[in-house]
Amino acid sequence: MNTLLLYVPAAYGWTLVTKLFLVGPLNRLEDRGYDNRQPREQQAMLTGRGARLRAAHYNAIEAFPPFAVAILVAAFGGAPAALMHGLALLWFCCRIVYQWAYANDRPRLRSAVWFGAVGAVTALFLAPLFAG
Repeated sequence: MNTLLLYVPAAYGWTLVTKLFLVGPLNRLEDRGYDNRQPREQQAMLTGRGARLRAAHYNAIEAFPPFAVAILVAAFGGAPAALMHGLALLWFCCRIVYQWAYANDRPRLRSAVWFGAVGAVTALFLAPLFAG
């Protein structure tokens, strides 16, 4: 169970990584460079790929709390370890593909992997029902 809990800080770390993808588009925005005084206002000016990266970053932040709680429910609910690890890895894979699909304007793929990630979280919440 202890190793399963490592998915929580890793998932939080992923939300930070998705922010890094915004640095390039923000630096190119109107030749101003990154505005650390009003970054959200600057991010609101992004268009195209930059705007999609921003939306993907916000979605990563929104996806983190349910995943973290689901991991805790599964871990402390005594769900089978292999099931928990498999579902957590599925969630991570879906979130990585989601980021790529959003950035590259692939809405069908993005929606499909979003549903996959939501399914993995739902299954993690239900996993303790399969505890031996």
